[in-house]
Parts: sequence; C-alpha cells; structure tokens
Amino acid sequence: MEQRGGEGARRTWRRAHGWLVRLDPMPASDLYDLAFIYAIAGVCGTVWETALTLVTKGVYEDRSGSILTPMNYVYGLGALAIFLALRSVTDPLLLYLYGCLIGGACEYVMSLIQQYLLGSRSWDYSRLPLNIGGRTTVPYMMVWGAMCFILVRFVFPWILRLVHRLPDVCRRRIALALAALVLVDALVTLPAIVRYAQRADGIYFDNWLVRAIDAAFDDRFMQAHFPNMRV
Repeated sequence: MEQRGGEGARRTWRRAHGWLVRLDPMPASDLYDLAFIYAIAGVCGTVWETALTLVTKGVYEDRSGSILTPMNYVYGLGALAIFLALRSVTDPLLLYLYGCLIGGACEYVMSLIQQYLLGSRSWDYSRLPLNIGGRTTVPYMMVWGAMCFILVRFVFPWILRLVHRLPDVCRRRIALALAALVLVDALVTLPAIVRYAQRADGIYFDNWLVRAIDAAFDDRFMQAHFPNMRV
C-alpha cells in the first residue's frame, strides 16, 4: 500500500513538473510562420524597450530601430535565430545553456555588423561588469538563456497554434505581406542609417539619391528615431 502510494505521488509530480525534465515537441511549422515570429517578436521588443526607457529615464523614445514599421529588428532576428536553432531541443538545461550562448552571440554579431557595415552602434556595454567587447555581457547572456527557455517552451508554440487557426491561404498572404513590409523597410532604413553615419564623418555625394535620402531623413529625424545610436 505504501509503495503504491509512493509511486502514485511520483507520477503526480512528473505530470505537474514534467516540463522541468523534458519539453514537449514544437508544433509543426513552415517558412510562412517565420514572418509571424519575426513580426510578433519585433513588436514586443519595441514595446519592451520603449516601456523600459519610459520607466528608467522618464521619457518616451522610439525604440523600434525601424523607419516604416514598429518591429525592432534585433528582437525579430534574434527570435528567428532562437527558433531555428532551438526548436528541436527538449532538454530544459541544454535549452537554457544554448540560449545563453545563442542570445549573446546574436547580440555580439549584430553589434559588429552595425558598426562595421553601417558605421554606427546602438548599444555599448563597455562600462558594465563581465562585458565581452562591450557588445554583450555574461549577466545579459544569462537573461537571454531564461528568455530563450520561455520563448521555446511557451511563446513559440502559442504563436504557431494561433497563426495556424487562420485559413491556410489567409495565413500565407499575411506572411507574404509582412515579409514584403520588412524588405521595403530595410531598403529605406539601411540607406538612411548609412547616410547618417556618413554625414557625421563629413562625407557627402552630389547625386539625386543621396540628396533625397538626406532631405527625407536628416539628422533631426534620425536622432528622433534612433536616439540610442552612436555614429
């Protein structure tokens, strides 16, 4: 009797806490779902960064890092990298450790790309303890690990189940529209950032395209939309 009671208690514990031992497989997905993951993560990232700035600095700042959309590309691309790399991981401890490494690597690589390709930097952690080249820090990597666990365990499955409730044709059309919007935004935002950095270095070109970019996205506009960017 006591043995049966002990076994029943263990089964009850495993049912309640099984996610601490092994995670459920990720729901089925396709390429169209990537657009939804990017968009939802990007918008959530913008809301989070804007709210954090409002609380810590007492001011409202546009933290989307985008000119045409409310999607923060760092969070959008980071979510895609996490989803593609970790969607098949079912061990919770490995998921957390991989999340620390992937989150820190994404932050580091994006900082490098922005600095050396676009000539600007949006974050610099060189004054924080345990920083890695000023581009990420060990404490932030630990936070990334926790975020990755939450994303893979709860958020990504919820997103996939939600979008797959849509009729398949509708889901695909919305995904294509989101992808087109992101592409158009990149074609607008990236040249504007490049010219912002070039103007700071005193570099000017006399052609219609540069004049159009400089007129539409002058320094005042860029400072308002990218308040944390250093050029």
